[in-house]
Amino acid sequence: MDFLKINNLKFKYASYDESYIPEGNVLDDVSLNINEGEIITLCGPTGCGKSTLLKLLKKEIAPQGMQSGDIIFCGKNLSELSPLEQAKDIALLFQNPEDQIVTDKVWHEIAFGLENLGIKNAEMENRIAEIIAFFRLESISKSDTATLSGGQKQLLVLASLLAMSPKLLLLDEPISALDPENAESFISTLKRLHKQLGITIIIAEHKVSYVAPISDKMAVMDKGRIVCFDTPNNAMNVYERLLPPIVPVESKMPKPADSEPAVSIKNAYFRYSKKEKDVLENLSADFKKGTCYSIFGCNAAGKSTLLNLISGLLKVQEGKISWGVKKPKIAYIPQNVELMFLSDTVRGELINSGYSKDNIPDYTKDLNLSSSPFDLSGGEKQLLALAKISLLTPDILLLDEPSKGMDTNLERIMFRELNRFTENGTCTIMSTHDLHFARTVADMCSIMSMGKLTGFLDTEAFFKSNKLYSI
Repeated sequence: MDFLKINNLKFKYASYDESYIPEGNVLDDVSLNINEGEIITLCGPTGCGKSTLLKLLKKEIAPQGMQSGDIIFCGKNLSELSPLEQAKDIALLFQNPEDQIVTDKVWHEIAFGLENLGIKNAEMENRIAEIIAFFRLESISKSDTATLSGGQKQLLVLASLLAMSPKLLLLDEPISALDPENAESFISTLKRLHKQLGITIIIAEHKVSYVAPISDKMAVMDKGRIVCFDTPNNAMNVYERLLPPIVPVESKMPKPADSEPAVSIKNAYFRYSKKEKDVLENLSADFKKGTCYSIFGCNAAGKSTLLNLISGLLKVQEGKISWGVKKPKIAYIPQNVELMFLSDTVRGELINSGYSKDNIPDYTKDLNLSSSPFDLSGGEKQLLALAKISLLTPDILLLDEPSKGMDTNLERIMFRELNRFTENGTCTIMSTHDLHFARTVADMCSIMSMGKLTGFLDTEAFFKSNKLYSI
């Protein structure tokens, strides 16, 4: 008996715009047979249907739309599983782990799912202790979930899901926002889980070089179809042919040193609470107009905190942040881009951002304009967020992991738009783990470590002077 069998699955998203009915299926005749204990990677260009397929395997969050075909899980049609079976046996880690955290403390987040399953206190305490030990969460077990870095939140959600002992673990772009070290650590954790529990794992991921070595098979998707389901070596050849070539890295010319500062930070300190250590410690930096800055560093180094301070969402406890103009126009695309979405449809998001109904950006025309923005893939959400701010002329543009979930085709669009902002005098500051993306678009680069920024170097000098941060 197959552990998971998908037969001729077709899906089209529901239209939330009566004036626009999309053509074609997001999933088109998808069939897969997955054995118990296998690790399967789903890969393919942005928008090919990977995230949609994972969501359809988790009935509680399945999107609205027209669906046909069968999904058979452990011998039962997925629609026949009880709510308890669905909650316990199938676990899904979202692209944005913040969407899954519901409590205030780390240990309570792990307990939350167990409480809902009705696990008795003695067994619950044992499971929590076991999970905290396995995931090495002891040092943050009593921390506020709001103070965790993106990587820590992701690990916490994974721990909380595994505490419920699922049979099937679904992961949607799990390493897209992780630095290389944390990405390797996350993959290592999955290997340990698989070895000790024999759990079946399905991973949707763009960074296939990380997940291919632990995969039994890879399913390559294109335009809603499975075009290859084979060993990683064979599947990688098919996958690479589907993607546009990587944009060659061009030498970046150093920006004039005498351009005016858009924002200056002097001796800044910041901590989230009196009990926490300083996230920023005596940090000073100047960011010039018409310049694109890239900030690297490990997860929890303070990169997102710095962006929030520059945006005004947070305030420094000591030191000073000043802007080049009295009331600067600041645009901010956060790591969780869903925070930017307010409309029922993609088209509504564009119109409310200043576009006319018939004059939307060319690069958004392939999106499902009648769907909910929350139903887009991760890379498509980034593209929509970019479009929302593209009509603005901000003094400062802040970007947190802007290439997350994007294939090389969408990255090209991002390159072009960010260069346009810079040429118009915008100071662009981005936090990223994507070295190639940063080397292509950034003028200046720095590493955040121990609460400070290293001195900014022009991009070419930065990559020549670093051995680990290099391409």
